Amino acid sequence: MRPNIVIRAAALLALPLAAAPAAAQSGGRNEYAVKFVCGTNARPAASPAAALGSYFTAINVHNPGNAPVAFVHKVALAEPGRPGRHTAIVAPFSLAYDEATDVDCAQIVAELARGGITPGPFFTGFFVIQATTPLDVVAVYTAAPSRTGAVTTMTTERVPVRVRGGG
Repeated sequence: MRPNIVIRAAALLALPLAAAPAAAQSGGRNEYAVKFVCGTNARPAASPAAALGSYFTAINVHNPGNAPVAFVHKVALAEPGRPGRHTAIVAPFSLAYDEATDVDCAQIVAELARGGITPGPFFTGFFVIQATTPLDVVAVYTAAPSRTGAVTTMTTERVPVRVRGGG
């Protein structure tokens, strides 16, 4: 009996992976919520989630498909202890096969400004990308003791896709 339970559990775990491409092909959309951390935290007591220092995020987006892909995006600001504000969805951005683009903190500030939102000197949130076909999305995080200091920390993170239903 035990092997049968293991097989059923494995089949259930594989189901979302098998269903994801079908959902995207049937009018669903792929969504990538990329965490960003930007600016200088000069007051760790006010922003205890991060240490004193300057933080930078670069979001790399790559089209691995055989055809051009258009994607839209929005920025959701995370505000301490309360729901944050967000921008409207921004018009499509296109990438041809094997093209890539980069989004950095300065571009995120510009998107927030277009939405009438002025972040503080240190801010976090999500850059949310939506596309009808899969993309490669990787976040690159760096930190330094100051805006002009040498990088002391760097990490990358591949951002997983969340498939939303059609309609």
